[in-house]
Order: sequence, then structure tokens, then C-alpha cells
Amino acid sequence: MGANSTQEPGAPAVQLLTVRVNAHASRCLSPPAELELELVLCCAVLCCAVPVVGAMDPYKYLKIRFNPDGSLSRYGEAPLLPAAPAGEPVAVAVATEGGEDADQGPRRIVVHSNDVPLSDAAGTGLRLFVPSGGHARLPLVVYFHGGGYVLFRAASEPFHNTCAALAAAAPAVVASVDYRLAPEHRLPAAFEDAADAVLWARPHAAAGRPVFVMGSHNGASIAFRAALAAVDAGVELRGVVLNQPHLGGAERTPAEAASVDDRVLPLPANDLLWELALPVGADRDHEYCNPESMLARVGAARLRRLPPCLVLGRRKDPPRDRTRTLVNALRKAGVAVEASLDGAGYHAMELFKANCAAEFTAQVSDFVRRHSTAGSSAAAGDVVVGMSKL
Repeated sequence: MGANSTQEPGAPAVQLLTVRVNAHASRCLSPPAELELELVLCCAVLCCAVPVVGAMDPYKYLKIRFNPDGSLSRYGEAPLLPAAPAGEPVAVAVATEGGEDADQGPRRIVVHSNDVPLSDAAGTGLRLFVPSGGHARLPLVVYFHGGGYVLFRAASEPFHNTCAALAAAAPAVVASVDYRLAPEHRLPAAFEDAADAVLWARPHAAAGRPVFVMGSHNGASIAFRAALAAVDAGVELRGVVLNQPHLGGAERTPAEAASVDDRVLPLPANDLLWELALPVGADRDHEYCNPESMLARVGAARLRRLPPCLVLGRRKDPPRDRTRTLVNALRKAGVAVEASLDGAGYHAMELFKANCAAEFTAQVSDFVRRHSTAGSSAAAGDVVVGMSKL
């Protein structure tokens, strides 16, 4: 690991770090006080947890610019990692029967990954993560990454590493959906890709494999739409995981009003992401953004058919007020909801801090294990050959 200082005029001092994670070199920006020497999950993410000072240009902050043809150049994203069919070691905590970490500390589990097509017409695909070992019945987690509908890919380093860690810890097969991005493909394109992913998972659910949908940030909102698509298509899900859903509305909530200079999701950047993602001419009260509009359209009868949900949030996450609205509506409709909305820290903190990443992985793994059953007849070998094609 090496470090050197880098600073733009008038910007807070930061360090440029090189960290080796899962045999890949990654780069991240982090304030010196938050330096984590034993980083397991990659923290190479565009919004680098540095406070925003004064007026800001959201295009510059997000490191994007429009091209003459209307497409977007994204010049500040995290590195794209190749799939690892031969496997890569992932550090996971070893738990004893009593639930405490074993004295030997983290151990390494090899996770294989492979890219497979989802829709040739849409140009979408899946990155599949399969842990090595003799697990007889692996659940399937269909995962949607974050990035405000505009940034990142399934191969982006922080989300690749998040999925690899979850696959190793649960253990589970994780299918990370490489959905289409806005503004080249505005909403509902990502939701349509989510529906394709649900149909891809249908035969595995029909064969008795426990299937979950999960997303982080805007990916949580996509996962929610995927769950509704599963309900409509008759695909059995065992659970839904929504990590800090990216929601909005025309009228500011108290949390949004206080986020003008948020360290990760400042209000001007948040507004721009919605402007780029929503259909042309739509405002933030559109059902793709505002949970109240969406819930009114979905209706309680459809909501109550959803499986158990795990909803995670943080005290300083700008959309947190709207997440509570969603949780309350789900509970009112009779959905079994486990909600932890007051986690310490800020938006996407699990991508920056190793202890938060470990806590997040443990929460999700516990939920997946509890809501999986022993009724599946699919063996790990079937997963590797039939699903990952490794």
C-alpha cells in the first residue's frame, strides 16, 4: 500500500491511496482520519467522502459531461474489474457456533465470477459470483448496483467486491445485473432490465432454489421494482433487501434540505442525477422518484404480496425520510419488514469503511440464511456448471 498527498486549490487535504483488494489494485480517496489499513472491500468510488465546500458544479462533482450526440462521458468512475472465472480470494469473518468471531480471524474463500448475457436486444448482462466449496443448496441473490441510475457498472470495483463478499459470506450465488444507464437510457429502462433479470431467475425459483432480489442506493429502488415484477410474473421470492433506497420528490424533506453540502450526495448532484434519469419532462414527483406517487399507483393489494423485506438506512443519508415512508407503507400493507434505518454514518458508507462493509455483509447474509430453506435440490456443482458456466 502506498500513499501520497493530492490537493486541488481550496479543497480539503486528502490522500491518494493504493490498496490491494482481492488481488486487484484499487485507488481511493479518503480523509486521513478515516484511513482503513485493513480494507477488505474496495472503497474506490466516485463520491469520495470528502466534504463539499461552498457552491459546486454538479457536473464537475459527478465527473460527467455531455457529448455532442447526447451521450454522457463518465471520466471519474471506479476501475472496471474483469471477471475471475478461475476464482479470487475473498476475506470473510469466521463465526463460531456461538455467533462470535473465531480467534483465527478472517479466512479467505475463493469466489468465481463470470459474465453472461441477459438480453441481447438491450445489451444487458449479468456478472455471476459463485463461492467455492461443498455447499449443497446455495440461494440466488439478484443484485442491482448503485450510482444514481447514471454511474457505475456491475464490473465497477466497489460493487464487484461487495457481491464477491456477499457470495462468500452468505454463502450464495450473486447475480449482479449490468442494467442500462441514463441519460442514454432513461427510466424505465433500468426497471425493464430488472424485469428481464426476474424472468432469468424464474426457472431457478421454480426448481426450489431460494431467490432474493437486492439493491443498494438507486439499485434498491430497482430491486423494489424487480420484486413487483416477480409478484406480477408469479416468480416466488424468499426476500427483498433494500439498502438505502434512492428516492426523491419535488418538495424537500428536512433531510434533503439539510443535504446541500452532503459529503457524498450533495443536493445539487442529487437533483442532477434525477434530471438525467427521469423521463424527459418529468419532475421529481414522478412515480419513478417519489415513493408516495409510486405507492399510490402500486396499491396495497399488490404490496401485500411481497415477501419479507430487509430495509437498511443511515442517519445522515439524504433520502432517509422517504425511506421511512416506504417502510411504513409496506408495514401497513402487511409486509413483514425488518428495518434498520438509524445506522451511523452517511450515504453508501459501506463502500468507504471496512467495519461498515463487514456489518452490512453480515446483516444481509443473516437475512438470506434465515429466509432460505433446506428444500432446494440444486447442488453447488449445478450452480457452477448451469448458471455460471465456469
